[in-house]
Amino acid sequence: MSILQETTFKNLDERIIYFTIILTYPLYLIGGLYLVGPILAWILLYRSLVIIFNVKIKIHHLSIAWIVSILLIEVVVVIGSLNTGHSILMTIKSTIGWAKGWALIGIFIFIGSILPIRYYIFQRAIINILWQSLLISPFLIVVAFLNFPTLLYISPLKFFGGGGEQFFKVWLYWNDSNTGLPRWQLFAPWSPALAFYALLALSIILPRPSDKTKYVALFSAIVLVFLSESRAGIVILLMLIFIYVISYFFDVIFILFMMLICCLLFGVFLNEIVEGVSGLVNYINSMRSKSSMIRQALNDIGLYRWYSESFWFGHGNVERGPHVVQFMPIGSHHTFIGLLFIKGIIGLLLYVIPLVVTTLYLFIKSFIRRDYLSGFFVILIFLMYSFTENIEILSYLMWPGWLFIGMTLRACFYDCHFNEIDFEDNGQVFVVPK
Repeated sequence: MSILQETTFKNLDERIIYFTIILTYPLYLIGGLYLVGPILAWILLYRSLVIIFNVKIKIHHLSIAWIVSILLIEVVVVIGSLNTGHSILMTIKSTIGWAKGWALIGIFIFIGSILPIRYYIFQRAIINILWQSLLISPFLIVVAFLNFPTLLYISPLKFFGGGGEQFFKVWLYWNDSNTGLPRWQLFAPWSPALAFYALLALSIILPRPSDKTKYVALFSAIVLVFLSESRAGIVILLMLIFIYVISYFFDVIFILFMMLICCLLFGVFLNEIVEGVSGLVNYINSMRSKSSMIRQALNDIGLYRWYSESFWFGHGNVERGPHVVQFMPIGSHHTFIGLLFIKGIIGLLLYVIPLVVTTLYLFIKSFIRRDYLSGFFVILIFLMYSFTENIEILSYLMWPGWLFIGMTLRACFYDCHFNEIDFEDNGQVFVVPK
């Protein structure tokens, strides 16, 4: 079927998700993306709770673990704010930040396990936005080399955001300060975030049966990664392709055997491997040395202040860094260090434990059904980007990835393929073997 063919919806939840995704560009142009993500999460959470209270729904235990962990993070935020001496007003501000950041992670995983949203509708929306991006990209490349203005305008909706002007700026492109070359971010707040979104989109549509529509969308996702010129994005893309090819051509026993051999070789040649990786990392960092130095300085400041000032519950709030890091928020380029600085060791564990457990769970499940490999890819992308981005800041944009994790956990719970899940009128799941 063509991407332009009419999509049949079975319920309001599917309509909401579908049109929110395909209207990404109009929302971006009015500065509404940063606002719509949190609003969508809380509305759909309400609709999920209505289903739970009216119908006996089976929910994956990991989905429950995520929502509990995210709620506990809010408790840590309050304790950290009070321990640091912040006012009640600042504590409320921190809570609002939690409600449109960390809360979205647990909420979207939770509702992905509950709401009657079929994978077919969800992946059609993702393919649609990838097609749109592919059509827009040539125009943005041309205007960059014709020296058009980089920043078009800042949306007046920034008044309602509170997250900073960056989330309400509308760019055609921008020039990298290190290389002087143009970089593109499309609807993302910065270029690496575009690669982040593209990798999630690529992973989400992998289980779709192969056809021209899927291949064009995959090509679009790869193009977006390279347009962003994100070092992390390119490395992760190559890694995902390698894992997918291995899983496609070899059976489980062979893969497990090769993993055992690799572990043995890793142990024997540990020193040589560490030196090689270190050299590669230094080379990649030298490509944008200024950016790498700022990131390192931010990380050092965040770790020092966390350990020396507020070990258990963190500072409870974001703080601007000094001039040496261009006044960027402390911990803003590293989820784990940001968690330590703002929420302490307890806040870090509340995110890391469900993240690692879910990653391992989906990794094991991916050996059972190849469909689940896409869910593993998505959670792996979130894990890897936690070292280079602040995951919660981008939750308003990356929510399709968290939603898909919830949908994957639901498929795992019923031990079926994504396209085998359908829903009764009351939202209950029934499996239809394809």
